[in-house]
Amino acid sequence: MGKQQTLNGTVIMEKKKHLGSVFYDEQELLRAVIDIHCKTEIELDPMFNKGMFYKTRNIEIPKYKFDLDPIEGVEKGDATNLVSIRNNQIETMILDPPFLFGIHGKTENNVCSKRYTIIPTFNDLKNLYIEIIKESQRVLKKNGILIFKCQDYTDSKTTMTHCYVYCWALANGFYAKDLCLLVKENKISNPNTKQRHFRKVHSYFWVFQKIKEVSANSSQQ
Repeated sequence: MGKQQTLNGTVIMEKKKHLGSVFYDEQELLRAVIDIHCKTEIELDPMFNKGMFYKTRNIEIPKYKFDLDPIEGVEKGDATNLVSIRNNQIETMILDPPFLFGIHGKTENNVCSKRYTIIPTFNDLKNLYIEIIKESQRVLKKNGILIFKCQDYTDSKTTMTHCYVYCWALANGFYAKDLCLLVKENKISNPNTKQRHFRKVHSYFWVFQKIKEVSANSSQQ
């Protein structure tokens, strides 16, 4: 609802400005996604890590939070097999999987590689992403929302990961309801290297809606 203004004794409602799809603040982006698309706050985060999505408390900390290597207050759990979550239990959830893959050369010592888990190969990344999408499909209610953060990756070549995520989600019972971008321009780079690709200074937040049940036997890859 917009703000109220008074003009000559008459109350005038100022229309709320429509939001664009590009954001420079992660909490602002998530707040907008929740307000526009979700019936509830985020209920489940099975890849909680250090909880950076919730650092300003503008986004409520989820009731259910898991991680393979949990910090205090977070339950140990695997996003591919959430044994304590029932079928069709969750209204809104979020996934933030690792996006780096391919251990070779100096990749292992890269600053970003040290901060985030690096997956050995693209095939390993594919298998992980498909499995967490399948498990999300299981635990979400009909029309429930999955927020999926992902990022394209350029090494010797560019992998458009967000396109793969779109295909894998649609093949497993989801509808791509929306997409927005988070821009972080201050990423570390080496000025001495010759530039052969555009620097990836943005990540994607897919908003997927579960539109049908897909059994384990019939889900697609």
